[in-house]
Amino acid sequence: MKLVIIVCSLVLLLLLFVLRKPLSEVMEGLSFFLFRIGFAVFLLFGVHLLLGMFGFVVPINLFTGAVVAVLGVPGVASVIAISILI
Repeated sequence: MKLVIIVCSLVLLLLLFVLRKPLSEVMEGLSFFLFRIGFAVFLLFGVHLLLGMFGFVVPINLFTGAVVAVLGVPGVASVIAISILI
């Protein structure tokens, strides 16, 4: 686990040097993405409760949260379609 944290920290520092962006801009982008993941998990939880009444299960994990955070509404539709088809 410590190795993963060290590698992620080194990659972040490398990106800071390569992209030459101020730390505030990088942190703003990261906080925006983390907010989107949080909202996506909240949205997936609502969909999970709604579809759970009909017998369908929508998984809520980091992968589905990231898919919904990046794709938005089409991401929710794709996660629902994949969970129904599987």
